[in-house]
Amino acid sequence: MARSSKSAARTLEDLTLDSGYGGAADSFRSSSASLCCSEAHGGNYWHLTDSMHSRHNSLDTVNTVLVEDAEILECSGQCAKLPELEDVPWSLGEVASALSKDEEMSLPTPPQDVLLRLSVLVSRVLVRVAKEAQRLSLRYAKCTKYEVQSAVKIILSWSVSMSCIGAAVSALSVYNMSTDEDKFSRGKSARCGLIFNVGKFFKWMVDSRVAVRIHEHAAIYLAACMESLFREVYARVLRNALLERDNGIPKFTVEILEQAINGDAEVWGSVQPWQHLICGKSAS
Repeated sequence: MARSSKSAARTLEDLTLDSGYGGAADSFRSSSASLCCSEAHGGNYWHLTDSMHSRHNSLDTVNTVLVEDAEILECSGQCAKLPELEDVPWSLGEVASALSKDEEMSLPTPPQDVLLRLSVLVSRVLVRVAKEAQRLSLRYAKCTKYEVQSAVKIILSWSVSMSCIGAAVSALSVYNMSTDEDKFSRGKSARCGLIFNVGKFFKWMVDSRVAVRIHEHAAIYLAACMESLFREVYARVLRNALLERDNGIPKFTVEILEQAINGDAEVWGSVQPWQHLICGKSAS
């Protein structure tokens, strides 16, 4: 029997979200916000569709759709890919500032193409953490720091996750110690001691439908974890990379970045585009 060229979609989870008045975990309804797969450009990739009628509905549902086309998988040997984010809650300038924030970094800020490639790689980790936090937020339809912390532990390797969670705990502690006067004189990022904008992460979590109710501490945790992850990955690259020198100055390129990440088993899996990988170099 001839099959349609359109990939068949199989829904594994219907994550029901509510506005905070309970009853979300007992009912499942359809929604137009989902992760879908497209066959454009000759391959499978995921994209976010955000055509939900209203963010403030009493009951909203996020359908997490996994696309599995047996013929495509058998013929091409490829697996489903993660969605490539068009908008990330950070800028390249913030990434450069976050990398230079670490006093142990003796090398200058990498060039723009390296920063851009590093941003793409870390954005895949952001998608994995957000999807896992979305799943963990199902029971109470609320995303707090505990869901983000658990998602980071699940997605990242033990050493990397502990580094990120330590940075998140430190940022939240600094935020809680700020005075009431700081609320009017400084933003949340400054009160947390972070370079990344906490407000952008909060907005990104809301627009991505991680949960209908998102606590501010969840956004602080996610921003701190991603900022720490940039420094962790960059530090590992500097330790593992064989940098060429141009007139005595270390030359840092995208190829060197890729080679260093390919040689690091704790980072390699989580920054790959294949959605079935988490941490560890566990696939050929």
